Amino acid sequence: MKKLFCVLLSMCLLLPIFSETTKARGYDPAIKIGLYYDSAALSAANLQNVSGMDTGYAFGYYDEDREFVSTYEIDDENQITVLKNANLWLSGSTYSDVPLANYEEEIGAYCLQIDEYFDLEDALDVIEEIEDEDYDAYLCYTAGGFRVRIGQYSSGEEANEKLNDVESDIGWPLERRVPNETCYTVVLTGTSEIVYQFDMLGDYPLGIQPLSEQTWFKGYKYYGGFEYNRVSGNNMNVINVVGLTDYIKGVVPYEVSVSWPVEALKAQALCAKCYTIKSLGKHKAKGFDLCNTTDCQMYCGTNKATDISDAAVEETEGLFVLYDGEICTTYYHASSGGYTEDAGNIWGKDIPYLKAVEDTYLESMRPFSCTLELEDISWILQAKGYIDCDVEDMYVSKYSDVGNVLALTVELENGTSKTFTGDRARTALNSATKGVTIGSHRYTINGGSSEATVNINGTQVGFNDLYAQGDGKKAKSIDVEDGLVALTANGIQEITITEPAKQENKDGVYVITGTGSGHNIGLSQEGAKSMANAGFTFEEIIEFYFTDAEVDYYDPN
Repeated sequence: MKKLFCVLLSMCLLLPIFSETTKARGYDPAIKIGLYYDSAALSAANLQNVSGMDTGYAFGYYDEDREFVSTYEIDDENQITVLKNANLWLSGSTYSDVPLANYEEEIGAYCLQIDEYFDLEDALDVIEEIEDEDYDAYLCYTAGGFRVRIGQYSSGEEANEKLNDVESDIGWPLERRVPNETCYTVVLTGTSEIVYQFDMLGDYPLGIQPLSEQTWFKGYKYYGGFEYNRVSGNNMNVINVVGLTDYIKGVVPYEVSVSWPVEALKAQALCAKCYTIKSLGKHKAKGFDLCNTTDCQMYCGTNKATDISDAAVEETEGLFVLYDGEICTTYYHASSGGYTEDAGNIWGKDIPYLKAVEDTYLESMRPFSCTLELEDISWILQAKGYIDCDVEDMYVSKYSDVGNVLALTVELENGTSKTFTGDRARTALNSATKGVTIGSHRYTINGGSSEATVNINGTQVGFNDLYAQGDGKKAKSIDVEDGLVALTANGIQEITITEPAKQENKDGVYVITGTGSGHNIGLSQEGAKSMANAGFTFEEIIEFYFTDAEVDYYDPN
């Protein structure tokens, strides 16, 4: 006979979604992180509470304010599995959409249901009565309240065949239920024993709040709770709903090494926290805020977290990077290679606190080098759909004032050219197939042509940055020669031309060499480490990389 679980909560009770450590943190909103979604959505998702912590789970949903609304709780189990409402097959602790070899049980998605709504207490009493008649009965929370469901059948025909006999034995009027694409089933892991079903008919997806502080899922430990959203092939997107501080505890150890100096860890924690707040809703269409990959931030729960990395996060609670009182979008990258870059030069939008900074204290330059032949360049760019004919030459056509590549040009055999600007000046040639990685914007190309550089009072500018003006009109194309002068904000300045160091190309071979790793915008993680080693505080590190920004407490109200 199935045991009856202890019920401690009523429908009206709201559970906090944060751990005890998140109390009194000030601004610490709930964040939704996509763990498995789209093509990686799951038909079954196992949860296991961490050994030595509390057991049990609360079932319900997260409301519009991301508060957890509990409908039912079990307190004496630490391993459960959430299933989509469909016929599944069990082998060991694996649940499959198709029959597995030597499968042990089939979990049928069809069931019988008492044709009446109950309050929670009455529903549990009825379940106990039905189990006394040797039928499996279980609780289901629906849009209208609690229902009592009976049995597991693989087809509607099988359920119909049982209906009259079961109805006669239990003394309740029954109806048949077919699989529902908005329904979720919770079983004890490794069994077909249903402990709970949830079907809000699409109003809310299932939410589960573990009673333990941390919970295992797919080999990783997580704070917070979980939301399951059936959207991909009726499989479930699995979402971690977690407080901001606990989320950052799972980001820092995967973005930098926990062995780094604590001030560098604090700087990383601040950057990750501010980036999170400014990126909320990035994946809104998928039902969550951020993903758990480098597309947003690496996040793999608390496996790699240490007391030191956790302390770095906790010691920056309430603090944010601010510019004019508002939270900054604190972009970061692995290593600048010597100089960060203006956001406007890379992404086309000027951001006042994201300016080029000489990475003065940087110890790890992260050098990179790759050799390409013309046929390799042609193949890569054609495979990416950037060009439709072969390349005849390639060169850097524009550098920034601090020496970072802003434009990469290829000359094509059809007489045209293609110029890659912004971030594509760094990424256009990257190819796993060809083993090419241009680490950052800080690189040069040895081989092929290069344009002459124009210098105004020793500062390099691009030809495209020059124009002639007279009678209120601009001339977009002018001839520049030595001896000319430019009218600038600093007065009249001399124009000089530096002719290219034209190198004879040998058999169409191009050697790209550079330093750094990432987009060169904002904080350089290796630079932050070096500054921490030199004795700088996390506030000083942040204010070094983010021009005119400050570290301070933030109250959104």
